[in-house]
Amino acid sequence: MERSLKIKRIRFLASRRSSSEMEVLLGKFLEGVDLESLEDKELDKLLSLLSLLDTELRDYIYGFKEAPEEFKDLILKLREIS
Repeated sequence: MERSLKIKRIRFLASRRSSSEMEVLLGKFLEGVDLESLEDKELDKLLSLLSLLDTELRDYIYGFKEAPEEFKDLILKLREIS
């Protein structure tokens, strides 16, 4: 996928969640991230995280379940916001 489309998709997926709690949390997270400066690998990882269900994200963020290794750094950043 083209880089600009990845960034648009990330913004879309973060703002169109099934729970308003996740929309707010992910919105705050993205406010602190310069998506343009991220490498493609980091954009892909963020897209993968945003493809998770809100219930999965919530469980990882609040520590109800252990986050997959590939997302641990992002989950820690989300925990700082929540």
